[in-house]
Amino acid sequence: MGAAPEDAAYVLRPNDTIRLAVYEELDLSVQVRILKTGQASFPLIGSVEVGGLSVIAAAARIRDLYARDYLVDPKLTLTVDEYATEFISVIGAVKNPGQIPMPVSGNLDLASAMATAGGLAENADANGIQLVRASGTTSNFTMSSISGASGRIQLAPGDRLIANQSAFVGKSMTVLGQVGKPGPLAFPLNGRLDLVNAIAMAGGLTELANPKKVTISRRGSVTVVDFKAISQRGDRPFLLLPDDVVTVAERLF
Repeated sequence: MGAAPEDAAYVLRPNDTIRLAVYEELDLSVQVRILKTGQASFPLIGSVEVGGLSVIAAAARIRDLYARDYLVDPKLTLTVDEYATEFISVIGAVKNPGQIPMPVSGNLDLASAMATAGGLAENADANGIQLVRASGTTSNFTMSSISGASGRIQLAPGDRLIANQSAFVGKSMTVLGQVGKPGPLAFPLNGRLDLVNAIAMAGGLTELANPKKVTISRRGSVTVVDFKAISQRGDRPFLLLPDDVVTVAERLF
């Protein structure tokens, strides 16, 4: 009785294909696939529960069944011909979404799964990554945490890693008045845009601009700020929101 050394400790699971070879009993040698129930069918002894057993333990169980009623001191070998493929899924805003096969070792962590999926797509929310376990529980992660200690969290077959799209996809704000390129601006996907950067993106102030009178229209309210003071201060940026309309007034001579 035996198993190939590399197979002996492997725990059998549904959809594995195993091969039984019985010494001097060619008609009992067979290749079978383990059913979802964990059972596999063998000549004479019928269905045997082998799922969840190591290869060496399954071989011992099969040998005992043959020895009980059919063979005297049977000598047999059980090996794995084909390992069942199990998957985790990485979906959403990643570069290569889809299913990732679990290694035969069963070891696959968060960081490896994200790397296999190509990392986050440009429209991803780096703070909005969810792990939905096959058991139904959900955990939330950031990309920075996955790049750190959380990246070593082990995954199991059926788990889903979901990278959510940034809430700022398709959002914009507008800069009007005395700037080089007035008009709408796409809002950054990280959700952070301040007044100084917005005006820079709009081509900067023109020679006719009044840097002390810049208005921000937001959901019906209007705020007037001194852009010159804000840009010189630098430590307290004026943060903008999607749909804001910034207007740079013209200087009065």
